[in-house]
Amino acid sequence: MEGVSIIIPVFNKLEITRKCIDHIREFNKNYAFEIIIADNGSTDKTPDVLSKGKDIIYVRNAENLGISKGCNIGSKTAGNRVLCFMHNDVFIFKKNWIAEIHDFISKTPNVGIVGIYGAKTLRKDGSFRGKTIVHSKKESPSIVKSFERVAVVDGLLMAIQVSVFEKIGGFNEVFTIHYYDKDISLRAYKNNFVNYVLNIPYEHQCAVSRKEIKEENKIREEARNVFIKIWEDFLPMDVNTWQGKLKCIFKGVVK
Repeated sequence: MEGVSIIIPVFNKLEITRKCIDHIREFNKNYAFEIIIADNGSTDKTPDVLSKGKDIIYVRNAENLGISKGCNIGSKTAGNRVLCFMHNDVFIFKKNWIAEIHDFISKTPNVGIVGIYGAKTLRKDGSFRGKTIVHSKKESPSIVKSFERVAVVDGLLMAIQVSVFEKIGGFNEVFTIHYYDKDISLRAYKNNFVNYVLNIPYEHQCAVSRKEIKEENKIREEARNVFIKIWEDFLPMDVNTWQGKLKCIFKGVVK
């Protein structure tokens, strides 16, 4: 059976990763999937435990290469046509959610990236705060329909077909831990794909893997500046006006 390859980049935090893996298995007992751990040089017991884990594909990087590069490397070992990049502190509370994501991607024309949190509008400064945010948080979902079109899918969970991932060039490794998700979302649209958020309830344990990163605010701001420089002609971006603006840019109307 064709399934989904779930790629989880990690750096230490073994216990939260194990809980995440157990949770995935608990809620997806009747569907084919594989779990790929992209270990970015963990110094705790992660290598010893997960390299021996049952039904886990363990990929070890000698150093912390960042989320983007870790995910790109992990994707190369995938055995399925649908990839699901996922943080290790995300817990999804819906039976057979992997099958739901796979079926949506398989049946939706021109589908780009599918996730559980995103926004319909991306502002000129690269942010997507505001009423256009769409999410399915377990206790306070903002989504009512089964799915919504969005401009950007957040990196909490990003599912994509291998063929689409390869066409748009994978993750831009310039973005190590921030803005990689916004960048790949816009590249999906630039290649005439459409992004979605699905109504699948989840909890996020607040970026437990990033709390120990030194100078995170500086890294975030540098990434934002690079992102804006790359996409300045396309920002602000609204999912409902993207195609028209895209045509104008290619014709030299928007500068």
